[in-house]
Amino acid sequence: MTVSHATTAETIPALLATIQELQALQQPLIDALRSIHSDMDRAHKGGDEWAMEWMAQVWNELPLAVRAAGGDQEAAQELADQNRDAARST
Repeated sequence: MTVSHATTAETIPALLATIQELQALQQPLIDALRSIHSDMDRAHKGGDEWAMEWMAQVWNELPLAVRAAGGDQEAAQELADQNRDAARST
């Protein structure tokens, strides 16, 4: 039995295709997160008590990257700061 190895020319296009597939699969989730965040943020700013509680207890407990993907600008900035600090320390 012989082991065959894919060449770089064969592997890179396959990896890029897989990445594109995964991005396409996650886009509906990102769109839904953005819609939820936008609606809840608008309600929160309008004084809706339930929305205020939801933003504090549910949204803020989500991972930073999820909140950033959902359109939370503060989370996006915090994530960028963390990535910058991590890059500096390496």
